[in-house]
Amino acid sequence: MLSDLAALIPRIESGALDEAAVYRLERAAATPAGARTGPGVLQCPICGLQAMRFLPFGLAGRRNARCPGCGSVERHRFLWLYLAWATDLLRGRHAVLHTAPEPWLEARLRALPTLAYTSLDRFDPAADLQADLTDLPLPDGAFDRVITSHVLEHVPDDRAAMRELARVLAPGGEAIVMVPYDPKRPATYEDPSMDTPARRLTAFGHPYHWRIYGADLLDRLAEAGLPGRAIDSRRFLTPHQRRRWRINRNHLIHCRRP
Repeated sequence: MLSDLAALIPRIESGALDEAAVYRLERAAATPAGARTGPGVLQCPICGLQAMRFLPFGLAGRRNARCPGCGSVERHRFLWLYLAWATDLLRGRHAVLHTAPEPWLEARLRALPTLAYTSLDRFDPAADLQADLTDLPLPDGAFDRVITSHVLEHVPDDRAAMRELARVLAPGGEAIVMVPYDPKRPATYEDPSMDTPARRLTAFGHPYHWRIYGADLLDRLAEAGLPGRAIDSRRFLTPHQRRRWRINRNHLIHCRRP
């Protein structure tokens, strides 16, 4: 995430900076510029780097958030550990769809000879497939694994996107979903009056976010054909593991298509 999205709002609303350009800037901001710290007790489970400290990240400049080696932040490291420990993704033979893939995860998944890996991104010309998540040019049941992390909150019609993900997932297939999620909220916070990038930045923390998900996220996914369960990083990992790998409280939803 860019450190000062608010400063971009005038350029966004004037049309000088479109949505694709903002995402390119965000990706560039998430890549460490040759930053290094001395070896220490912190370790990135994705790239293996050991360091005395990690880099700050986010609008509030969270301390020890971003790996100075690969650029991953807390939710990426949690996702990687879950995929490695709680699924057979890294060991089995699977056809995988990865939406808006994080570079540090994509590189490791694409390198696995057991995966038929497809990346999908609405804006990135380097992706295997450029498409809108609400209208995928893919056949039914084309994949047996789907990974989508912090994408659905960017989609105005998220229910249509969920239905499309369920459609391209084979029966019995699994999807790992991550979004801005607050299980203490009984209902997802959406407000159609937040109709400008500036208003959405104030309400949802990003000019192109459309909501903050609440406990009803599980119902939305189930209605779309993706029933699942929420996994809390604080229950999945011990306090020592969270300190070592610098993982804050995060959630993911592990779905299985009936």
